[in-house]
Formats: sequence, structure tokens, C-alpha cells
Amino acid sequence: MIELIFGIGSVACAANGDGMIYAGTAKTDITPSEDAAVNLVGQKLKIRDHIFARVLVLKNETTSLAIVSLDLIVFASEKVVAEAKAKWNLDHVILCSTHTHSGMAPKGLVLTPNTSNDWTRAGDPGKELDWAALSEDPWYAATEDKIVAAIGEATKNFFPAKIEGARGSAENAYMAHNRRLVHPDGSESAMWDNPNRLPTQPIDPTLGVLRVSDANGKPRAFLVNYACHAVATSGSGLLTRDFPGAFVDYIEEQLGPDCMAMFVQGAEGDQDPYDMKLPGEHGFNVVKQAGISLGKKALLVAKTLDAQPAAQKASLKIMESALDIPYRNGKDFSKVVLTTVVINNSIAFTTVPGEPFVQHQMNLRAKSPLADTSIIALAYSGSGTPFTVYIPTVQAVKEGGYGATECSYLAANAGDLIVDEAAASIKELLAK
Repeated sequence: MIELIFGIGSVACAANGDGMIYAGTAKTDITPSEDAAVNLVGQKLKIRDHIFARVLVLKNETTSLAIVSLDLIVFASEKVVAEAKAKWNLDHVILCSTHTHSGMAPKGLVLTPNTSNDWTRAGDPGKELDWAALSEDPWYAATEDKIVAAIGEATKNFFPAKIEGARGSAENAYMAHNRRLVHPDGSESAMWDNPNRLPTQPIDPTLGVLRVSDANGKPRAFLVNYACHAVATSGSGLLTRDFPGAFVDYIEEQLGPDCMAMFVQGAEGDQDPYDMKLPGEHGFNVVKQAGISLGKKALLVAKTLDAQPAAQKASLKIMESALDIPYRNGKDFSKVVLTTVVINNSIAFTTVPGEPFVQHQMNLRAKSPLADTSIIALAYSGSGTPFTVYIPTVQAVKEGGYGATECSYLAANAGDLIVDEAAASIKELLAK
């Protein structure tokens, strides 16, 4: 197993009440050994791609935040959050996954043929997985340590940062479509792939860009938020980063070795790429082109930032809120913790520890006072439930199907509660 930590940047600074935001970046290789690589159903994986944890730390005189993007299907660790806060004096830590279905699964997440697909609850609607026990898996424990170290490396490389954000068109020939087909009689069926590019609804044809530049105007971090399952290479028997890997590679090729690219998932609960499980090298080439296409769109959106006026005052505002959301069974509930971030009073995002349907993302943007508002899905902040699986709309629960009544257990209005809380948090942070 190769263990590398790359710190990007060398200017050691601290936020000294100067009204600025400082940033630091790092990434670390979390690739398992060949004999330890398995997917969710226990299938051994051959290693095609090295997988990474990518870290962006932001700090001003009042608060600090580490965002970690991992090339994994899902990841949660109280240990990582607690140790990163204690060791590196951070206020908030967000662990989020690109959700590649060709990524690693520690032993505690592996399905057996007789269990429910709702693997976070091990087939029991009233029982969540013991995530703390995952640290008993050697790869998982080593990954926790590497992430903490990488966060520390990022804090040692602070530079005065200019942060800009925008949303723009992401429509392209590769993704995404809504995989839920609702028929005229009200019944539902799944359309996992869409090779004929049939129109589907709802989809969110936009992506969000967060560009972090240094004092010389050079991009040092480039984060993109987009809603689409990373499932194009699932079933290949290979450990891959799927299209998010091709995306970050392309961005870094275009912007140079001093810029670290990051992909964070949007509300992708019902969104799939058009093409899935294409055979051989042809399939991998299609996945690569999907990531490149997304990258090209992101760079076009970033060009609009050059024409925007600079923020009058840099600001970083963060709050966490918790919702006790009941299960549909009427007996249990989950504590769902959201972290809401507002940057420069113009960029907002809320993290959700699950997979919301895309309509929730659009509803939040409609309710937010900021046009540049995003949901970061599959994200954990150190408390509450690590992963709620799918968060459908009320209408989808009525229609049924995968992600709505299968692999979904929170109350039907859970997404509405999350959106309302997130919108209220954005407004509260703007008022400060």
C-alpha cells in the first residue's frame, strides 16, 4: 500500500483578525492493499485507480472548517472529526464521499445475500449500523489516521485566499438523468441507465464551482458540486474513482500542479449517468469522457467569476443544527445533523448525511436568499446519524420504488424538514 501526503502551498499564515480568509490544501493516498479491496457485496476488487482523500481547510479570525472529499461510496468517523478538531484546533470538519460504487467497503459494510439492500441498517428497519466498529477493519483504521494527518498538513500550509463561487449549466452528453420512471397509471419503475438519452424529470442541470485563489490570483483549490450517482463503472470488478476521478484529473491538468481539484456530491438520490456498466476499455473511455465533459463545463462556469465584482469583505460563517426526524414506522427516529456554511455572504451550502432526491436541492435554492446555494450529500460532521440512505420527496414515497419505499426509512417529509432548516440557517448566518 502506498501512503503519500501532498501539501499544496508553503506559506505558513494565521488568521490574525485581519478580516481575511486563509486556506490550506492537502491530499493523501488511501488505496487499500490488493488483498483488502472489496466492494459492498464482498466482491474482491482489482486495483485500477489509486484513491485519495482531498482536504480543503478554510479559516478566518472567528471560525475554521475542513472539507474532506473521499473517493469512497460513503465514509463516517467520529474519531477523525474529534481528533482533527483537537489536534489542529478546528471548529468544524466535514467528511464527504464522491459515492463511487466501485470504491472500497470496509468489512462492516459488506452485504450478505439474505440482507436488505438498506445496508446501513443491516436489514433491520429500526437499527443503524455500528459505525464505530468499522475502525476494527485495518484499512478503515489506517484511513482514519491518514485523513487526520492530511488535515494537519493542510493547516500547515495556510495562504491568504480569495474565494469565489458560481453556478452554471452542466448539461452534457453523459449525465444526468432521473432514474425513476413514473408511468401514466402512477406506477414506478427504475431506469438505471439511459443510453437513448430520453428526457427525464426532475434533474438539476447546473453545477456549483468554488474557486480558491492565492494572493497572486493563482487557483489553488477548485471544488465542484454536482448531483449524479458515480455508478458508471459499478460491477466492473475494479477499484475505480468513476467519473469524479476523471473530472479531478482533468481540472488539475488544466489548472496546473499547484491547484487541487475536489468533487462533492449534490442531491443525487434519484440521479444516474446515462451510461453504466459498458464493457472493457470502451466503458472506461466513456467514463473518462464524462468526467472531462463535466470538467469543461466547470471551467466555463469559472470563467464567469472573472467578470464578477470582488467581495467587499471576506467572511466565513458556519453553524450546525440537528433535527430529530421520525422513521416511517412511527417508533424510532434519527438525529440528522446539518452543517450550513455561508462564504462572503454570496455562497451557501448545507451538508446532509444521506442521499436526498434532486428536487430537494432545487427547493432549497428556491427558498435560499442566495442563488449560489448547494446541498453536499453523503456528508458527516461528527455527530448524529452517519448516513440516512435515501431521502425521497413526499410524492416519491406515494409512488414507491427504489430509493422511495426501498432503502429509505425516514418520515416522508424528512426532505422538506431538512430544506426548511437549511434555508433558515442560511438566513440566520446572513443576518449575523
